[in-house]
Amino acid sequence: MKKKNKIAGLFLNNWALKLFSLAAAFFLWLLVMTIENPEDQKVFYNIPVKLVNTEVLTDENMVYEILDKTDTVSRVSVMAKKSIRDELSTSDIVAEADFSNLTVANTVEIRFYSLRYNEQITSISGSNQILKLNIEKKKTKRLELQTEVSGEVAKGYIISDTTPDQNRIEISGPESVVTGIATARVTVDVTDAAGNISTYAEVKLYDASDKEIDKENLEINTSKVRVKVEILDTKTVPVKITASGTPAQGYLLNGTVTSTMENVTIAGSTESLTGIHEITIPEEALDVTDCTEDAVFSLNIKDYLPENVSLANRSASGRLTVTVGIEKEYESELQIKGDKIQFSSLPEDYTAEIVDLKDHYNLQVTGLKADIDSWKDSDMAGYISIKQLMDKHQMTELREGTYDAEVFVSVTGSITIVQPIKVQVKITAITEE
Repeated sequence: MKKKNKIAGLFLNNWALKLFSLAAAFFLWLLVMTIENPEDQKVFYNIPVKLVNTEVLTDENMVYEILDKTDTVSRVSVMAKKSIRDELSTSDIVAEADFSNLTVANTVEIRFYSLRYNEQITSISGSNQILKLNIEKKKTKRLELQTEVSGEVAKGYIISDTTPDQNRIEISGPESVVTGIATARVTVDVTDAAGNISTYAEVKLYDASDKEIDKENLEINTSKVRVKVEILDTKTVPVKITASGTPAQGYLLNGTVTSTMENVTIAGSTESLTGIHEITIPEEALDVTDCTEDAVFSLNIKDYLPENVSLANRSASGRLTVTVGIEKEYESELQIKGDKIQFSSLPEDYTAEIVDLKDHYNLQVTGLKADIDSWKDSDMAGYISIKQLMDKHQMTELREGTYDAEVFVSVTGSITIVQPIKVQVKITAITEE
């Protein structure tokens, strides 16, 4: 009994002192632990907001735009023990916006947590607690894709055609943005190009004022399109024109052929243009048969271009007008002086003279007035061919006598002799004395 009382006394005697000692030991332990593993704050920067349950909007054919860059939290503060803080990294921190909690003000509260040690974190908060949204009805628009070029091709070359691999673009996004899209376009730089180009070009969107529209909140079925640009060599050549046929009786071609297109610039591959020095309009296209006045023809030069060759100016019509000059035949009487008539092929042992030689002889001609007037002003002459005289009279050797002969006159241009000059010629042999 005494032993039990002794043991109880160990616990009950000076109990206040013993309780104080126990408390002091606890606080001492707590102090040590606080010094060695203190609780403090750690800051993580630029944490992206994870969006969940966005189908709440998309299933209703709605689209959203995040406002004021609230999808990134610039600072997230974590309060935890040192041992926990040391283990945490940016990849552990989650900022989550659940669209199921969307408010009527189009905002979603951002919840913060850590993928590790979340239960051991005293607190976690961000500099931004709200995700702000602009919500609109989703709209889809389809546009024909336009192509354009920038820069200038090499000298002597032209752009023949630009062809994208696909010519229609589908765009979806906020109704207010999509409604304002007027044009979808790709641009290819052709600076100093001297051959065909095939490249990918970015699809850009423009409003009615040709101001580029930001594509950040839009869905496009393709962001880049392959575009082929055909670049051709060019060459300028003359247009050759020749008329065919005979005008009506009593009318003549006056030799003038005028065209509204004297030269033409053509385009094609260098190989296609090699050897082309002119573009010829066939004679049958300019048939003046039985015409009694200037013949006017309306043609298209495109019809006469070689294969794989085109007009360099694709927008040009190619139309040209050709006028073939036709005049009424002019009749006139010209005079040739008698002393201007000579003899040809006369043997040296004979003399020839015109019987009853006149001062001048009249010559009836027809032709273009300009040709006749020009010939009239020249020093006209004629000749009598002794050889033809002999043929006419069936002589193998020249004999003395008086013979009918024709005076030959060399005419020019369109002039035709209606009635030749006829004379008598006396042939005399030369005798030695």
